[in-house]
Amino acid sequence: MKIKGLKKYIELYDTEKYLFEMVKPKVKKNGYISFNDFYQICMWKSARPKKRYLNNKESVKGVTKRALLETDEGKRIKILCELDGVGIATASAILTIIYPEKYAIIDVRDLEELNKIIKNKIGKTISIKTWINYLTEMRKLAKKNNVTPREMDKALFAMNRESLEKQNYKNLYQI
Repeated sequence: MKIKGLKKYIELYDTEKYLFEMVKPKVKKNGYISFNDFYQICMWKSARPKKRYLNNKESVKGVTKRALLETDEGKRIKILCELDGVGIATASAILTIIYPEKYAIIDVRDLEELNKIIKNKIGKTISIKTWINYLTEMRKLAKKNNVTPREMDKALFAMNRESLEKQNYKNLYQI
């Protein structure tokens, strides 16, 4: 029996690959994020605010269009945070999907590892100021290591996982 749409489901299995390879080009071409793509990005980053993401069906196109046109980093992230359920971490994931060569996802685990590397210059609480400082440091590290900021955040995430394994998995959120 032939299964209709099988290739699509095989592609959807690896959500991250799908987002970077399929969603990113659509967003760059359109200049905004469709609700379906927005929802997939948000669910990939954090499923906890699932119901709140659904409240953005009418606003996501306009908000993401404004954010993508904005050149000021602080204003750009603030605009994305206007969307219901979207905080700085999820907004950083949205930007990273579209521009992985420029952005990195901020996460408490990445922040913890980065603070170890640069000796606590950034802080522990995720705020717009922290995100901008994080982004600056991630871009520097990425450049020094000849990788993208996205690859740098993936490395820091893996470093944190390894660190937790060595510490017998202490609570992730006790930074």
